[in-house]
Amino acid sequence: GARFQVGCIGLAVAKDLSGEEWEILPPLVTAVGVNDQTERPHYVFQDGKYYLFTISHKFTYADGITGPDGVYGFVGEHLFGPYRPMNASGLVLGNPPEQPFQTYSHCVMPNGLVTSFIDSVPTEGEDYRIGGTEAPTVRIL
Repeated sequence: GARFQVGCIGLAVAKDLSGEEWEILPPLVTAVGVNDQTERPHYVFQDGKYYLFTISHKFTYADGITGPDGVYGFVGEHLFGPYRPMNASGLVLGNPPEQPFQTYSHCVMPNGLVTSFIDSVPTEGEDYRIGGTEAPTVRIL
């Protein structure tokens, strides 16, 4: 399970053009008490809304909480929020229970296509075989 459960996504603003000093703004989305990881956050801007996507993994949830490896999404009317979870839970596309490590590193593109990588390939027995290639692309929007 997650060690600290303090995952969050936020923005920072450069204090000048040198980029050496930054002001960290309040978080846009937090997973405090739920998950350690909100990895690879990215936006899709569509129909005047801000769709904020991130990925997470089953092993990064807090004890007693679970969710699949997959892409999670939040939508807001403004860049700075507030954001609400898509599909009530935030889960947009998750690995099936029978293949919990099927894909990872999802990226939602502006046209709604989602790319990811194959994590593991099913094998006979208990051997783990790395997929190491791009997974099939799916459309979500």
